[in-house]
Amino acid sequence: MTTKVPGKRSRGRPVHGAEQQDVKRRQILAATRDVFIQRGYHGLSVELIVAAAGLSRPTFYKYFSSADEAIDQVLRELNEALVEGMTRVTDAAHGVQGKLEAALDYWRNWGAEQGPMLRPLFAELHDVHSPASSHRTQTLAVLAQRLCQLIESLGRPRPAAVLVDVFITSIEFLVYRYHLQTPQDASSWQQTRNAMLRLVVGLLGNEQDWASAVPIAKALTIDLNPMELGNDT
Repeated sequence: MTTKVPGKRSRGRPVHGAEQQDVKRRQILAATRDVFIQRGYHGLSVELIVAAAGLSRPTFYKYFSSADEAIDQVLRELNEALVEGMTRVTDAAHGVQGKLEAALDYWRNWGAEQGPMLRPLFAELHDVHSPASSHRTQTLAVLAQRLCQLIESLGRPRPAAVLVDVFITSIEFLVYRYHLQTPQDASSWQQTRNAMLRLVVGLLGNEQDWASAVPIAKALTIDLNPMELGNDT
């Protein structure tokens, strides 16, 4: 007969440390992201996630209760990174133009970091049954609030909600369009940035801005020619 030593574990599977648990959790989230990229939310399942992760179902359920919980975490982290990054770069930038450029560049770079994740996200932006849509709605609301605070910090009145909503959703679309429908080269970004800055003046500018539209356009290097860059026809 073997006597157990108090405080000593009997033989069996070792307890994973916090670091090892985090590795497993990140492995599951990475697999969830991969399945979402391939199949979208409606094709997501625990079976596919564990196959992609090379783990067992019991291991999955130690960390997440469902595939929905796992994809919710993926999307939450993705959107939090956008909000936190935009806040950080705009706080660090100086002047109206500096803050504008910092915000637009960060959103562009955020899109590049998502890579193939952008396509299923774009496909499900307005799918009320997908968590991609609900997370997107929450994130745009936070960005809209942040934009209003930024405008007020510059001594300007808060714009009408409809103008802010149109501006934010238009910038979002242009980011997706740049990454999904263009070569993503310097010329493509110049055209995209040009459209974004036109929206800034057109939607958020006041009467004085509109009266000084041409000098402002020159200061922001906005091309006022509506033709495609490099199009001589």
